[in-house]
Amino acid sequence: MYGLWGFERLKLRMMVVMLLMLVLSLFEQNMSFSSPLNSEGLALLRFKQRVVSDPFGALSNWKEIDGEIDPCSWFGVECSDEKVVILNLKDLCLVGNLGPEFGKLENLKSIILRNNSFSGSIPQEIGELKELEVLDLGFNNFSGPFPSDFGNNLSLTTLLLDNNEFLGNLAPEIYEVKMLSEFQVDENRLTDAATIPSCKSSGFP
Repeated sequence: MYGLWGFERLKLRMMVVMLLMLVLSLFEQNMSFSSPLNSEGLALLRFKQRVVSDPFGALSNWKEIDGEIDPCSWFGVECSDEKVVILNLKDLCLVGNLGPEFGKLENLKSIILRNNSFSGSIPQEIGELKELEVLDLGFNNFSGPFPSDFGNNLSLTTLLLDNNEFLGNLAPEIYEVKMLSEFQVDENRLTDAATIPSCKSSGFP
Protein backbone atom coordinates (compact mmCIF):
# COMPACT_ATOMS: atom_id res chain seq x y z
CA MET A 1 0.00 0.00 0.00
CA TYR A 2 2.77 2.42 0.99
CA GLY A 3 4.71 1.53 -2.14
CA LEU A 4 1.70 2.31 -4.35
CA TRP A 5 1.15 5.66 -2.60
CA GLY A 6 4.80 6.54 -3.01
CA PHE A 7 4.63 5.70 -6.72
CA GLU A 8 1.56 7.94 -7.17
CA ARG A 9 3.33 10.81 -5.40
CA LEU A 10 6.34 10.35 -7.69
CA LYS A 11 4.09 10.47 -10.77
CA LEU A 12 2.44 13.64 -9.47
CA ARG A 13 5.80 15.31 -8.91
CA MET A 14 6.96 14.39 -12.40
CA MET A 15 3.78 15.84 -13.91
CA VAL A 16 4.24 19.08 -11.98
CA VAL A 17 7.88 19.36 -13.12
CA MET A 18 6.92 18.71 -16.76
CA LEU A 19 4.14 21.31 -16.56
CA LEU A 20 6.55 23.91 -15.15
CA MET A 21 9.08 23.16 -17.90
CA LEU A 22 6.37 23.58 -20.54
CA VAL A 23 5.26 26.93 -19.10
CA LEU A 24 8.88 28.19 -18.94
CA SER A 25 9.50 27.05 -22.50
CA LEU A 26 6.44 28.90 -23.81
CA PHE A 27 7.43 32.01 -21.83
CA GLU A 28 10.96 31.99 -23.26
CA GLN A 29 9.65 31.54 -26.80
CA ASN A 30 7.29 34.48 -26.37
CA MET A 31 10.06 36.66 -24.92
CA SER A 32 12.47 35.79 -27.72
CA PHE A 33 9.81 36.58 -30.31
CA SER A 34 8.84 39.98 -28.93
CA SER A 35 12.07 41.02 -27.21
CA PRO A 36 13.58 43.38 -29.85
CA LEU A 37 10.47 45.49 -30.34
CA ASN A 38 9.58 45.31 -26.66
CA SER A 39 13.02 46.62 -25.72
CA GLU A 40 12.78 49.50 -28.20
CA GLY A 41 9.17 50.17 -27.26
CA LEU A 42 10.03 50.38 -23.57
CA ALA A 43 12.89 52.78 -24.39
CA LEU A 44 10.48 55.02 -26.31
CA LEU A 45 7.98 54.91 -23.44
CA ARG A 46 10.74 56.09 -21.10
CA PHE A 47 11.44 58.92 -23.57
CA LYS A 48 7.71 59.79 -23.50
CA GLN A 49 7.82 59.99 -19.69
CA ARG A 50 10.38 62.79 -20.02
CA VAL A 51 7.99 64.82 -22.20
CA VAL A 52 6.15 67.15 -19.83
CA SER A 53 4.08 68.93 -22.46
CA ASP A 54 2.56 67.52 -25.67
CA PRO A 55 0.13 70.24 -26.84
CA PHE A 56 -0.98 68.41 -29.99
CA GLY A 57 -1.31 64.95 -28.39
CA ALA A 58 1.27 63.59 -30.81
CA LEU A 59 2.33 60.82 -28.41
CA SER A 60 -1.21 59.84 -27.39
CA ASN A 61 -1.01 56.45 -29.12
CA TRP A 62 2.35 55.62 -27.55
CA LYS A 63 1.08 53.02 -25.08
CA GLU A 64 0.84 49.35 -24.30
CA ILE A 65 -2.35 47.72 -25.61
CA ASP A 66 -3.55 44.40 -24.21
CA GLY A 67 -0.07 43.66 -22.92
CA GLU A 68 1.50 44.28 -26.34
CA ILE A 69 4.02 47.00 -27.18
CA ASP A 70 4.19 47.83 -30.90
CA PRO A 71 6.23 51.01 -31.45
CA CYS A 72 6.04 50.55 -35.22
CA SER A 73 2.39 51.66 -35.09
CA TRP A 74 3.13 54.81 -33.08
CA PHE A 75 3.07 58.32 -34.48
CA GLY A 76 6.49 59.54 -35.63
CA VAL A 77 8.08 56.08 -35.48
CA GLU A 78 9.15 54.14 -38.56
CA CYS A 79 10.44 50.56 -38.61
CA SER A 80 12.30 48.29 -40.99
CA ASP A 81 12.50 44.53 -40.44
CA GLU A 82 10.72 45.03 -37.10
CA LYS A 83 13.39 47.45 -35.88
CA VAL A 84 12.90 51.13 -35.07
CA VAL A 85 14.97 53.09 -37.60
CA ILE A 86 13.40 56.58 -37.70
CA LEU A 87 12.09 58.89 -34.98
CA ASN A 88 10.55 62.00 -36.53
CA LEU A 89 8.83 64.36 -34.09
CA LYS A 90 9.52 67.75 -35.65
CA ASP A 91 7.33 70.86 -35.28
CA LEU A 92 5.28 69.46 -32.37
CA CYS A 93 6.19 71.91 -29.58
CA LEU A 94 7.11 69.06 -27.25
CA VAL A 95 8.66 70.13 -23.93
CA GLY A 96 11.00 67.88 -21.97
CA ASN A 97 14.50 66.46 -22.03
CA LEU A 98 16.36 63.43 -23.38
CA GLY A 99 17.75 60.52 -21.38
CA PRO A 100 20.00 57.48 -21.74
CA GLU A 101 17.14 55.34 -23.09
CA PHE A 102 18.24 56.32 -26.61
CA GLY A 103 21.10 53.86 -26.21
CA LYS A 104 18.53 51.05 -26.47
CA LEU A 105 17.49 52.24 -29.93
CA GLU A 106 20.65 50.93 -31.53
CA ASN A 107 19.11 50.58 -35.02
CA LEU A 108 18.14 54.24 -35.35
CA LYS A 109 19.23 55.87 -38.59
CA SER A 110 17.42 59.18 -38.16
CA ILE A 111 16.42 61.30 -35.15
CA ILE A 112 14.48 64.45 -36.06
CA LEU A 113 13.34 66.58 -33.12
CA ARG A 114 13.51 69.93 -34.88
CA ASN A 115 11.40 72.86 -33.66
CA ASN A 116 10.40 71.69 -30.19
CA SER A 117 11.32 72.87 -26.69
CA PHE A 118 13.62 70.10 -25.50
CA SER A 119 16.21 71.31 -23.03
CA GLY A 120 19.11 70.00 -20.98
CA SER A 121 22.10 68.19 -22.39
CA ILE A 122 22.24 65.67 -25.24
CA PRO A 123 22.80 62.23 -23.68
CA GLN A 124 26.11 60.53 -24.41
CA GLU A 125 24.20 57.44 -25.56
CA ILE A 126 23.05 59.19 -28.75
CA GLY A 127 26.69 59.56 -29.75
CA GLU A 128 27.08 55.78 -29.45
CA LEU A 129 24.42 54.97 -32.08
CA LYS A 130 26.61 53.52 -34.82
CA GLU A 131 23.81 53.36 -37.44
CA LEU A 132 22.78 57.01 -37.01
CA GLU A 133 22.94 59.01 -40.24
CA VAL A 134 20.74 62.04 -39.49
CA LEU A 135 20.48 63.99 -36.24
CA ASP A 136 18.35 67.14 -36.39
CA LEU A 137 18.00 68.92 -33.04
CA GLY A 138 17.68 72.44 -34.41
CA PHE A 139 15.43 75.04 -32.77
CA ASN A 140 15.36 73.60 -29.26
CA ASN A 141 16.91 74.66 -25.96
CA PHE A 142 19.73 72.15 -25.59
CA SER A 143 22.78 73.25 -23.63
CA GLY A 144 25.90 71.78 -22.09
CA PRO A 145 28.72 69.78 -23.68
CA PHE A 146 28.15 67.89 -26.90
CA PRO A 147 28.72 64.07 -26.76
CA SER A 148 32.33 63.40 -27.67
CA ASP A 149 31.60 60.04 -29.33
CA PHE A 150 30.09 61.78 -32.36
CA GLY A 151 33.61 62.38 -33.64
CA ASN A 152 33.96 58.61 -34.18
CA ASN A 153 30.60 58.11 -35.88
CA LEU A 154 31.42 57.40 -39.51
CA SER A 155 27.77 56.89 -40.52
CA LEU A 156 26.66 60.41 -39.55
CA THR A 157 26.00 62.54 -42.65
CA THR A 158 23.65 65.27 -41.40
CA LEU A 159 23.94 67.12 -38.08
CA LEU A 160 21.68 70.09 -37.36
CA LEU A 161 22.21 71.95 -34.10
CA ASP A 162 21.18 75.48 -35.07
CA ASN A 163 19.38 77.70 -32.55
CA ASN A 164 20.37 75.94 -29.35
CA GLU A 165 22.47 77.00 -26.37
CA PHE A 166 25.52 74.73 -26.49
CA LEU A 167 28.29 75.55 -24.06
CA GLY A 168 30.81 72.88 -24.96
CA ASN A 169 33.25 72.79 -27.85
CA LEU A 170 32.66 70.61 -30.89
CA ALA A 171 35.31 68.39 -32.45
CA PRO A 172 36.60 69.79 -35.78
CA GLU A 173 34.98 66.95 -37.76
CA ILE A 174 31.61 67.59 -36.15
CA TYR A 175 31.92 71.34 -36.64
CA GLU A 176 32.42 70.90 -40.39
CA VAL A 177 29.31 68.72 -40.71
CA LYS A 178 27.36 71.14 -38.52
CA MET A 179 28.26 74.23 -40.55
CA LEU A 180 27.53 72.58 -43.91
CA SER A 181 24.20 71.16 -42.77
CA GLU A 182 22.99 74.38 -41.17
CA PHE A 183 23.74 76.33 -44.35
CA GLN A 184 21.75 73.83 -46.42
CA VAL A 185 18.77 73.71 -44.09
CA ASP A 186 18.59 77.50 -43.81
CA GLU A 187 18.43 77.73 -47.61
CA ASN A 188 15.79 75.04 -47.92
CA ARG A 189 13.56 76.51 -45.20
CA LEU A 190 13.57 80.14 -46.36
CA THR A 191 10.40 79.67 -48.42
CA ASP A 192 8.28 77.94 -45.75
CA ALA A 193 9.74 79.29 -42.52
CA ALA A 194 6.92 81.82 -42.16
CA THR A 195 4.24 79.11 -42.28
CA ILE A 196 5.72 76.97 -39.45
CA PRO A 197 5.21 78.37 -35.95
CA SER A 198 8.27 78.35 -33.71
CA CYS A 199 8.00 76.04 -30.70
CA LYS A 200 11.27 77.23 -29.19
CA SER A 201 10.70 78.62 -25.71
CA SER A 202 12.65 79.28 -22.56
CA GLY A 203 12.24 75.65 -21.47
CA PHE A 204 9.88 74.00 -19.01
CA PRO A 205 6.61 75.82 -18.31
